[in-house]
Amino acid sequence: MERRLIAGQCALVLAVACPSFAVAAPPSLTVEKISTTKVQVVAPNGDRGAALAQLRDGRLLLGGGENGSNLYLYDRKSESFSTLGRVIKSSERINDSRFAITDIAILNESGNSLSLLISFPEYNRTNSCVTLVLYRYSLALSAKPQLTRGKQWFRSSPCVPVSAVQHAAGRIEVIDSKSAYLTTGDLGFPKINNRSARGTLGSIYKVSGNGSTRISQGHRNPQGVLLIGSDLYISEHGPRGGDELNLVEQGKDYGWPFVTYGEPYGSGDYVRPSATGAHDGFTKPLFYWVPSVAPTELIQLPQNSAWGKWAGQIVMGTLRENALIFIELTSTKVVGEVSNVNVSERIRDLEVDSEGTIIASTDSGELLFISPS
Repeated sequence: MERRLIAGQCALVLAVACPSFAVAAPPSLTVEKISTTKVQVVAPNGDRGAALAQLRDGRLLLGGGENGSNLYLYDRKSESFSTLGRVIKSSERINDSRFAITDIAILNESGNSLSLLISFPEYNRTNSCVTLVLYRYSLALSAKPQLTRGKQWFRSSPCVPVSAVQHAAGRIEVIDSKSAYLTTGDLGFPKINNRSARGTLGSIYKVSGNGSTRISQGHRNPQGVLLIGSDLYISEHGPRGGDELNLVEQGKDYGWPFVTYGEPYGSGDYVRPSATGAHDGFTKPLFYWVPSVAPTELIQLPQNSAWGKWAGQIVMGTLRENALIFIELTSTKVVGEVSNVNVSERIRDLEVDSEGTIIASTDSGELLFISPS
């Protein structure tokens, strides 16, 4: 195990609807690093960190592996891994790091019996297209673990040609043992600017075994989701900047691909926004970043923890920035201080334990345990 101390580093950010915004003094972190290359997704187009979920006793579920499809158990006390089973069938994916377990959520935990939700982009070989799917799984943590796929809770539409696929999203936030929120990205769909053709893409859904209800739309690639009381927050990627932190409200349209604070990639991009550097006519984000930080998962630090002024506040992972971003909410809709701390890793997923230790998976195949120093 490698242990190191990181001093915070601040980055330039821009704020919306946030006149009290300030760049805060960043916290100093102690980071313990565990190699998890066994669970790293490996593919010709790049490597990807594992999906994470945490059991009540502190053990971790990780989704990935070389085939992007396996579920693993990591015991923090013994620092040992065990393989629990395969989530994605070989016929449902291609050798591409985008085709991997996206997120894992625990619906119910009773002794050694767990009910899980797992999302991933599913490849349709017959039509060479892709949908985002969410299945319920049963897991028995016995001497011979048993992982069983149950009911499909969600399947996106339309099925997008595999040549276009990106921005699957698929983040899950559990509401209770029978329901959850699910994010869907635009999947790189060329007709995402056609509201009828886009189907269920670029949206936030409330899902259950009985069906799904759209909560909001106009999202590009929501890679983080966090429920605080009854308030649902998401983080999402913009194009070349314009990454957003949004408070999700029923029936609202958040503007993609019509408006963005980012910029188009070029004339050959799959869709070009109608207006850049603005958000007129649509629900504005609470906060946005220019240049891009490439946001991933959101967590809330425990109220009674060693994080001082940051206890109870939000932390966001990033890919491009190689940092954790600490975000203060002074109220439900107002961002106060924001601070970036460079951890020199692309953060793929985040969890936080009851003591306030941040757990992060990275694209380099590391598992980080991060605490205030």
